[in-house]
Amino acid sequence: MNRSVLAVTAMAIAMPLLAQPPAGQPGGSAELQVAPKQIDQVLVEIDNSRQDETVTAISVIGASPRGRAVNDPLSQSYGSWGQDYQDQWGLYALNLVSMHRGMVAPEYGSGYPLRLEPVVVAVIDTGVDYTHPDLPPSQLWRNPGERSNGRDDDGNGLIDDLIGWNFINDTNAPWDDHGHGTLVAGIIAADTNNSIGIAGVAPNAQLMVLKALDGSGHGNGSDIARAIRYAVDKGVRIIHLSLGGQVPGAAEQDALAYAQQREVLVVTAAGNQASGDANGYESLDGVLVVGSLGPDGQRAEFSNWGADLDLLAPGVEILSLRARGSDFLRRNGSKDYQPEAAVVDREYYRATGNSFAAPYVTGLAALLLGRDPWMEPRNLNHMLTQSARDLGPEGSDSNHGYGAVDAMQALASDPQRYINAQLTGAVLNDDRTLSLNGSADADLFAQAYLQFGQGEQPSQWHPLGKPMSQGMVESTLYRFDPSTLPGGLVTVRLTVEHLDGGLRHSRLQLQLPQSAAK
Repeated sequence: MNRSVLAVTAMAIAMPLLAQPPAGQPGGSAELQVAPKQIDQVLVEIDNSRQDETVTAISVIGASPRGRAVNDPLSQSYGSWGQDYQDQWGLYALNLVSMHRGMVAPEYGSGYPLRLEPVVVAVIDTGVDYTHPDLPPSQLWRNPGERSNGRDDDGNGLIDDLIGWNFINDTNAPWDDHGHGTLVAGIIAADTNNSIGIAGVAPNAQLMVLKALDGSGHGNGSDIARAIRYAVDKGVRIIHLSLGGQVPGAAEQDALAYAQQREVLVVTAAGNQASGDANGYESLDGVLVVGSLGPDGQRAEFSNWGADLDLLAPGVEILSLRARGSDFLRRNGSKDYQPEAAVVDREYYRATGNSFAAPYVTGLAALLLGRDPWMEPRNLNHMLTQSARDLGPEGSDSNHGYGAVDAMQALASDPQRYINAQLTGAVLNDDRTLSLNGSADADLFAQAYLQFGQGEQPSQWHPLGKPMSQGMVESTLYRFDPSTLPGGLVTVRLTVEHLDGGLRHSRLQLQLPQSAAK
């Protein structure tokens, strides 16, 4: 589908690219050239607001056994730009806010966590407007090894890197002169229950601000790699990458491997090309890839699909924080966009794209880690994917991954239990046999088996091969002669069984030549 027609109520898809902009590309408007608050002033505000909060669990304001009230006005309002759904519809679709009670998580036995440990989240993007009234200093990370004294106290080669670093200009002021990073940051960690603006997903998130994209939304791989390594060395638990572009180079891949070795969860956005071909960070192993849902609860048309897709989250008309003076859809030259059409109440901004779906998953991961800080990325991955609301065909599939992320189901899930059923593809071998690839595994594995049926929704299933008695991960699950199956459209179903009786499925469709049937 043509990208130019993917707009929703005059909104264009927005994701910074990693490629350098064309020579002579015009810069932004003069109003973007604002003087950011001095970092040392922000540092004082962080210290004054936090006190002992960085070393002790924080109590969520207004928490009760029935849930936490949300009084942020834009989290409860409708139709601010003429739409027929909530302004922050994503919180409701995430199953984090109740539609009829205005409460966070009042209806689940597990309840919203009443106490949360702070979790440091690195946002590698265009920077953040760290003066925004809905992103107070308490939501920013404070480098414990650095003081505002013009010296490199922590010995990492960077002077006064107090809340992060600007890798574009090599300064300690990661100011957002584009707007994309601030919108991402607000989805994750905007102040909640403060009677202004919007509500963020994770009140316990502390953002490490790493500016690796410039004011036009472009950057290069070496800066991204430096930012990733900085975050890992500083002990971050989650790295957020709402970045698009070509497949990352060796430096970025090495940096991401370093992050994974150090048990850091990396969340990235799927592409916006309406394609099944993975590109950019979504093509790498070990990252959690997030695509977009629309307000109708279905995968957005622009959102990439494929074997690498893990989850879907709200990504259409997402309302969040506006960096001071920014209007990045205008700056990006979005077709048919009228200046400031995306601005809401001056301080807020709405945009569409997988860039703004992925932060919901990052925020939820921070909530889970805040409740159970012992968890590793594999536990988080299992809780997020296993609890997702299934969409499309039964089980995981290439169009929806595991389905729509569900906050309350994730909070109620067992971090140790998982069932992994994934059919990721079929490969025709030189000997004309067909290999079915994927994973069939569980923490307590009972068995797995393959079946096939004719058509898109088979009415009958037939065995394909013998049951598997041992789990397999990212392997060839079965190799067979395709001429033994009927021709035409054939659906293959993988079923994995847990020792507790639980089942999980995955489907893959094959178009076989009619001449194959015997």
